[in-house]
Amino acid sequence: MNWLNIVSVDETQRPSEHLYIQIVRSIKDAIASGKLSIDSRLPTNRELASLLNIDRSTVSRAYLALREEGLIESHVGRGTYVKSVTGRNSENLAINRDSDTGNAHRQMVWAEKFSRASQTVNSIVSRQAPASGMRDHTISFGGGIPTEEFYPSAHFQRIVSEMVAAKNVDRMFAYSPAEGDDELRDQVISYLAQQGMPVQHDELLIVSGSQQGIDLVSTALIDDNDAVIVEDPSYFWAICNFKARHARLIGVPVDEHGMRVDILESVLKRQKAKLIYVMPTFQNPTGATMSQERRQQLLALAREHQVPILEDNFVGELVYEGEKRRPLRAEPGAEDIVIHQGTFSKALCPGLRLGWLVAPQEVMARLRAAKRSSDLTTNSMAQVVLARYLKEGLYKDHLEHVREAYKKRLDALTSALVEYVSPITFTSEGLNKGPQGLSWSVPSGGLFLWARLPERLSARELLTYAEREGVTFSPGELFFVGADQPEYLRLCFIQTDEKTIREGVKRLSRALAEFFGDVSRARSRDSVRSKRGSEGVLI
Repeated sequence: MNWLNIVSVDETQRPSEHLYIQIVRSIKDAIASGKLSIDSRLPTNRELASLLNIDRSTVSRAYLALREEGLIESHVGRGTYVKSVTGRNSENLAINRDSDTGNAHRQMVWAEKFSRASQTVNSIVSRQAPASGMRDHTISFGGGIPTEEFYPSAHFQRIVSEMVAAKNVDRMFAYSPAEGDDELRDQVISYLAQQGMPVQHDELLIVSGSQQGIDLVSTALIDDNDAVIVEDPSYFWAICNFKARHARLIGVPVDEHGMRVDILESVLKRQKAKLIYVMPTFQNPTGATMSQERRQQLLALAREHQVPILEDNFVGELVYEGEKRRPLRAEPGAEDIVIHQGTFSKALCPGLRLGWLVAPQEVMARLRAAKRSSDLTTNSMAQVVLARYLKEGLYKDHLEHVREAYKKRLDALTSALVEYVSPITFTSEGLNKGPQGLSWSVPSGGLFLWARLPERLSARELLTYAEREGVTFSPGELFFVGADQPEYLRLCFIQTDEKTIREGVKRLSRALAEFFGDVSRARSRDSVRSKRGSEGVLI
């Protein structure tokens, strides 16, 4: 099929969101006219982007819009197909004409109405959509969410009951101050002081989780086309937020000691950056912790080039081995250049949605204004209950409990990988210098283990095999802002118990063996064909 006769774009209609709308219209017209019938296979994002000489994200955005309208559907490992031309789809496609007046009535084309930010977010989020192979008994190493067994349910229930019985509910049901409940702020300030970070009341803001913290900092600091420096790879939803602001993301590689500050220095000499976003302790997704030397170098570079730092300390307390690192903002001289954020969601429960921002007073005034324009104030009931929980000293005991449990789960994951995955190797002539398998680095805390396939293999493709075996993970390509690096995958170890983790790794090992086998056979066939071609045989 000649796709240039079906899908066409006008090069004069850039930027990319205009091209995206043209692709949507072209495919709709082709379906309506019968050029594309039910079950017709569409090109992949990469294929169509190459054919049209446009960015892959533009094609992804168009396909997402068509999926949302029910016109196409995607199957992992098979491709994307026309789903239907009946029902509500025909209403979307049809142009109904009044024979008396000759006027045309067209259905609303919502794809033309969405904001640039919405289009950007949808394009990025579509990459993370769950695959169709998921089943009820699937074991998940994706996400990064505490499980119900660690929720402080009994304590929270008791606290609420006691406050209701004492008719002490005014603070629970009324709006809290925009900057947060006073008692909770006192407890957070005390908590941060124990980490070597003295904080004044006018430097602290309670927020609805760390994701809101990122959003408020973006609101206060980021304009279109501003350069934001991030670790590469980095937190998926931070990438999403910055791109929605139409920032230019510059990725700096991460190794076992954190962000490569030597490369950061080179970037800062060439680029005028607006913000540096880092996770110095148990970085997401790699689990790496920035060395003390690099922390000092990072602060020195930020000060020299006058670039503020947003420190995301989302799991800094979840330490399993070695010494506990104090936050970057606790370092001498960091107070006026580092915006610090943390959260209670990862150690307590995800639905709590409570975190904090610490910033210089001048910055905090802008952050408070951004907070009020966003949601006025944070949930009062959650703040009041958490304040009492912290005041009773229960959080310290809870942290000890989850550290011990998560350490056992990390140990179970690493031992199972050694037992079931290490023996599996991959050999493909011309692709690798020798037999290789899955390799990984073991973090000293946090939530994630970062693993890597042999070079040029795709974790996204492996995921198809894994889901057939009943196990899933996060493909590492989601977390990169620079060049494609498809060979990485992220495994979360806190979501299941040790027995389930071992079973999940067994399933992953079966998927790896099948995946490596199929790739090796395919490479061997390609090698034979190439050899025949070089000998003059028609291929």
